[in-house]
This record gives sequence, structure tokens and C-alpha cells, in this order.
Amino acid sequence: MKIAAEEPAALRLGPFLMAAGSSLLACVALFVCAFLDLLEWDVAAEGVVIIGCITLLFWAAFKSGFNRRFADPSLAVWQVGVAILFLAYILYRAGPAREGLILLYPLALLFGVLRLSAKRLLVLAVLALAAHGAVLHLSYLHDDYGDFDLDTAVAEFAVLMIVLPWFAVMGGYVNRMRLRLADTNRELSVALERIEELAIRDELTGGYNRRFMLDALARERSRAERLREPFSICLLDIDHFKSINDSLGHAAGDAVLHELPSIAGQGLRGVDVFGRFGGEEFLLVLPGTDLEGARRVAERVRAAIGAAQFPGLPAGRRVTVTLGLAERAAGEDIRALLKRADRALYAGKGAGRNRVEVDLAPKG
Repeated sequence: MKIAAEEPAALRLGPFLMAAGSSLLACVALFVCAFLDLLEWDVAAEGVVIIGCITLLFWAAFKSGFNRRFADPSLAVWQVGVAILFLAYILYRAGPAREGLILLYPLALLFGVLRLSAKRLLVLAVLALAAHGAVLHLSYLHDDYGDFDLDTAVAEFAVLMIVLPWFAVMGGYVNRMRLRLADTNRELSVALERIEELAIRDELTGGYNRRFMLDALARERSRAERLREPFSICLLDIDHFKSINDSLGHAAGDAVLHELPSIAGQGLRGVDVFGRFGGEEFLLVLPGTDLEGARRVAERVRAAIGAAQFPGLPAGRRVTVTLGLAERAAGEDIRALLKRADRALYAGKGAGRNRVEVDLAPKG
């Protein structure tokens, strides 16, 4: 036996629960036949006891994990096969109720429809036909009172020969449609995840885009107000980026933009958020960080970028950045905070670039 791959318990128990429901219906059918004097009460009671034992047996297999030893942990084939053999035994003893109870054969196949292929359902249909053929043959051989109707038995078997294989084919078709739908749903989920990822990622750098960064700022502002914690932001701009494009080509400039987030992110915490804000400008959000802490982070980022050798640039050609910092003041909105960080950034540019500049929060 083959050890099956793990799958959700709900998928393994689904066919079992359907089988248990079908077993309950079979018990009701037996008692109805007995109440109408079509079936002996002791036969109905025996059938209910057997159904209960079979249900407990499969429940124990699921509870103990023994079912995971099989290629199909739902044990759908085994459940359907055992149900068919049980029905054949009951029908052999059913007497006049046999003609009505043969409807339980499709019921037995029904709870394999959502799990089994057409090929397996056809095998089970052949098993049902063979089992019922044996029932009819034994009933004919042991007809001590001469009440066996051969014409009725032939018609009964002929109907089963038409219904059961067709039921198996249609059940296999339903199963194929279910599998295709499941595959389509998985593909749609992957596509949706991809779309959601593209919606928040910058195509060139692979990092977060402006839209995501603005959302992150809004979330952090709300969190900081609720917890009364500080947070700071840092606007980063690549120095002389135009000269890189002009002298080395746009491919070199794109390579710098692509690599910069990974270099800058090496010295950041997991809660820090870094992304492209536009052109060669990037934004860093530092939750729970005051201005002095933000300055230390910004200096680490500036040093890491200045020391890195970017692909596409000649050996020894370094990239420097200027950073503008601002700590959010109480009650300050995002637009005002960004404006102060931008002001600090341009102050750093005017002071010679390759530096960290701070804009202090307005007093009062």
C-alpha cells in the first residue's frame, strides 16, 4: 500500500460522512419495508446491525489514521465496494422487498461520485451487477416454494445493466468537471495573488510602489495615534542619477534602481517599510522610531549604499544618496509629514548631497 500525501481532514471525511448518511437512508428503507410486511423484521434488524458495524469500522480507520496508508485516504472505493456486497446479502434475504431495495445500488455508488473516476465507478458497477446476478442465481436455486419469478428477475437485472454503467459514466463526468473546476479555482487564486502582488509592487525595483507606501503611511499614522508612539519617515534620493543615465545608459540606471532596495533593506528591521516613491526617490517608514533612531538607521542605509558596487557600473564607480528625515508630530497629517521630509531632502541636496538631513517638528 502506498502512503498518501497529506490532505485536509474535511476532504478525507467527506465521502465517509456521505456514506454514513446513505447508510442511515438504507436503515430507514429496511424498516419501511418491514413495516409494510415486505421484509422480515429480523432481516431488517440484521441489516441495521451490519450497517452500524461497517460504519464503526470505517470510522475507526479514519480516527486511527489507518486510512492514510492507502493511496486514496477517503477509502471511497472500499466504502462503495463493502456497501455493494452488504446490499447483495440483504437483497438475497429480502424476498418481496428485493425489487424496491435494488434502488440502493445507485445510492451506494452515489457517495463515490465526487471522489472516483469513471473507470473506478464502472468497476464498482460491474461488481454490483455480478453481486446481484449471484443473488438472483442463488434465489433461483433455493426457490423451495416456487415463488421465484424468472421474467421479473431478468427484467430487474436488465434494468440494472442499463442504469448502473450509465450512472458510473455520468458520475465520472461529474468528477472530471469537479476536478477541472478545482484546477480552475487554483489557477484563479494564483492569478489573483499575482494581480494583488503587482498592485503593490514596483515593476522595475521589485519593491513596494508609491500606492503601497502611502497606504503604509496611513496605517502607521493610525497605529501611532492609537498607541501614542512615535514614528519617522525618510525620503531617499539618488545623487546625480541623471548623470548615470547620460554617461552609462538607461540600462545602468535601471540596474541601480533595481538593486538599491535590497542593499538598503539589509540594515532594516522587519517592521520597517521601504519602497519606491517616484523616479529615483524612495521612502522609508520607521514605526516606533523617534528622530534620533531614524537618523542612525538613515546613516546605516547611506553608508551601505555608498559602499556597494552596483552591477552595470564601472569598478570604483559608487552611488551616493541623500536622505531627508522627519518625525511625525502629534496630530500631523501625512501630507504635512511628507512635505517636511521632502524639505529636509532638498536641504541635504543644497548642502552638498551624500548626507542625512533632518527637519524638526514645528513647536506647539
